[in-house]
Amino acid sequence: MKKYKVGIIGYGGFGRFLHYWLDRLENVEITAITDSGNHFQASENLKSFTDWKDLINDTEIDIVCIVTPPNLHADMACAAMKSGKHVLLEKPVAVTLESAERLLEVQKETGMVITVDHMIRYNPIIQQFMKLGKSNAFGKLRHVVVNNYAQDAALPVDHWFWDEAISGGIMVEHGVHFFDIVHALGDQNHKQVFGCSHQRNELQRDRVAAMVLYNDGLIADYYHAFSGPGLFEQTTIHLAYDLARVEIEGWMPLKGTLKALVNDQTKKQLQQIPGWELIENNRLDALRDVSRPEGWGDSDSEGSQSNELTYCGGIGYDVSDMISGNFEIHQTKGEVYGKCVQEILSDMILKIENKDHKLTITIEDAVEALKIALLASQ
Repeated sequence: MKKYKVGIIGYGGFGRFLHYWLDRLENVEITAITDSGNHFQASENLKSFTDWKDLINDTEIDIVCIVTPPNLHADMACAAMKSGKHVLLEKPVAVTLESAERLLEVQKETGMVITVDHMIRYNPIIQQFMKLGKSNAFGKLRHVVVNNYAQDAALPVDHWFWDEAISGGIMVEHGVHFFDIVHALGDQNHKQVFGCSHQRNELQRDRVAAMVLYNDGLIADYYHAFSGPGLFEQTTIHLAYDLARVEIEGWMPLKGTLKALVNDQTKKQLQQIPGWELIENNRLDALRDVSRPEGWGDSDSEGSQSNELTYCGGIGYDVSDMISGNFEIHQTKGEVYGKCVQEILSDMILKIENKDHKLTITIEDAVEALKIALLASQ
């Protein structure tokens, strides 16, 4: 088994986190660091560079992880691929569409493998809902609501996060994660994007929102606020399918609730959701539809549709029960997060060794998320 030598450009908090988890993979060895912020303590087992160009020109390195402020991503990734290195690039892929398109061109020219750290796609909960969506277990995904309330205590006014020339702004630096998740869950591309925002002062645009219409009818609402205490930090993702209502909790999803109309096949599929626990199961023929008040009267259209199917958006579904339940990953956020970054690098290595392997996150996926973020930021 080949052992891949990896260099990390940028050694702040996330760079150190990558080092901790990636170095635990059997076929990976972290061999070099570029650190301009004096975070790295000298080690005889690691090369240390102050200039990132020296790291990408190191002939021993196979893969470069780029973990720097976003405005540097595209230039560094292009240079790394031209130096014959495969690239794991921190999100966002770039801060401008022009830079992202140049990155696509360089990847095609060099043939190097590159993926972007939208690691939430590797989260076991998201993975299972991606599979459920592809199997049409819940019918069409019609509506998504993402609410992200983040703390700003660690983001003083002079932090690069607030400088949109460096970060791209909240939608680009952070929102791309959720644009990518919804893209993966709904398997649809954006058609129209509407955005609005609030400016706390001249330097800090701290609350942003977007509504996105996708090409197969999905409508998604996104709200991101970096304006509160850590004690109120919360992320929720609401999914409204024809046959299910789902709420997923956590920036790194860890748990949630589900209510769905199902048949026997769907019940079996639900067993694959991490920590699935059935709370209630009722036969449909024993339930009363209370969507209309008493005395409303029957609709003429109800008699024209077969009682054997349940109709949503004009589509008939063969379901027999209404169920509700909970799901949860019984691990810490750090453990789940760490395993996700391990999975993304392992996925890259599979692609390096087999060009026919399809990455879970392609560079094109990352560019799609960036396009939505840029349109929402206008």
